Formats: sequence, C-alpha cells, structure tokens
Amino acid sequence: MMIKRILHRELTLHYREPRQILYSCLFFFMVLIFFPLTISTAETTLRSIAPGVIWIDMLFAFFLSTERLFQQDYEDGVIEQWLLSNYSLDLLITAKIAMHWFLNVLPMILLCPLIGIFFHLNAYEIFILMLSLFCGTPAIMFLCALAAAFGAGLKRGGILMALIVFPLTIPSLLLASGTLQTAIQGSPTHEYLALLCALSIIGIGFLPIAISAVIRINLAE
Repeated sequence: MMIKRILHRELTLHYREPRQILYSCLFFFMVLIFFPLTISTAETTLRSIAPGVIWIDMLFAFFLSTERLFQQDYEDGVIEQWLLSNYSLDLLITAKIAMHWFLNVLPMILLCPLIGIFFHLNAYEIFILMLSLFCGTPAIMFLCALAAAFGAGLKRGGILMALIVFPLTIPSLLLASGTLQTAIQGSPTHEYLALLCALSIIGIGFLPIAISAVIRINLAE
C-alpha cells in the first residue's frame, strides 16, 4: 500500500539522516534554556513569559525541520511517482506530513517536564503544555509544510513564503499560549483545547489541497 510505503520511507530517511529533527529539537531546547538564564530568574516573571516563549520557539523549530521537507522527494523523483499513482496526492502528502509531525512533536513533548522545571511550572501546567502541543501543533506543522512546498524545487521563494505563511499561524499561537496562560491562572482550559483541535482538524482537512496545488505548479515550471 502506497501510504504504508510513504510512512516507512519517512522513518527510514529520518533514521539515516536524523539531522533535521535533531537540529530542530536542539534549537527548541536550547532557546528555552537560554531564556531563564539570561533574564530575571524571578518565578513570577518566568511563569508569565513561558506561554509565549515556548510557542514562538516551537514555531521556529518546526519551520527549521520542514524547510526542506519536499526537497529530497523532488530530487529523487518521488513526487512524480505520487502523481502517476492511483492514490490521491492530498492523501499521500497528509501521510508524509503526519509522520514528520509525529517525529518532531514527540521529542518536544518528552522535553516538557524539563522545560517546566526551568519555567517553574507545576505538574498540572506541564500536562496542559503537553496536551496543547499535541492538539495545536498539527495546524502549525501543515502551515510550515505549505511554506516548504513553495520553496521546494525552486531556487527562490522559500523565505518569502515563510513570511507570508507565518501570520496564518497567529490564531493557533494565540490559542495555544492562552491555554497555558489559563492553566497558570488556575482556570479551565477545555475551551482553548477544543478550539486548538478544531484549527488542527481544519488544517489537516484543507491545507493538503493547497500543498498539492503548489507542488503541481512547481512541477509544471
């Protein structure tokens, strides 16, 4: 089955060349370590900035890992094979991005307890952070993949398209940081989490169509 082969190929590629995920995880972790070390160590200050810092850092880490998401597929002729197959290109792209998301978000979730210590978060707040990462990152990953699709196979356009796509992540970032901020204040977070899930479902449902269109345009050129 084509989808199974795509998932296996993604696992194999990341196993043989783990640099992209390793770099993004190190970037994510190192930035969050430097903030507590370079600004006021007051607990109230760190807890107040934690939601925004963590999620902006996550956005840039995701973009770092997806910058060349489709590049090797272009170079190896895999994209052409997808187009010639009987499977929907949207579905194949969704499978590829879903595996890439899983391989990126899992280390971030595992790092959350350590990050929580640096920002003086309690166990409940760390749990909400992990849950918000799981619920909110799919939409952001698919938006980063859209930026990667514009840059793949081209010598220009990747950074410009990132600047265009980044503002589209603002709703997810606001809701995600608001989720953790609400947890820190001791208020219920289920409404924020529900909205994050809704944005991710919308992104998973519609963004592969846009990514497929961009890929077809790039191949036509």
